[in-house]
Amino acid sequence: MSDAEQAAAEEVTPELAYGEPEPLPEDDLEHYSGEWVAVRDGKVVAHHAQLEELQANPEVQPGDDVFPIGDPPAGFYTLSA
Repeated sequence: MSDAEQAAAEEVTPELAYGEPEPLPEDDLEHYSGEWVAVRDGKVVAHHAQLEELQANPEVQPGDDVFPIGDPPAGFYTLSA
């Protein structure tokens, strides 16, 4: 193996585990401030100001991550995986 081939092989970035989404940059979510978002595979699939309305959206699937952006509204939450 040449030095160039060895250097290229060392520069390979590690792959994420199966099903593990890439982290979302914080600045990509700023325009959702004050809303709830549903995230699947590192992408926002739905958003709404009210959690109940977001959960009623047919685009939201049971395995999606659902969380508020910005300061969370006051209250109690049940999180399920």
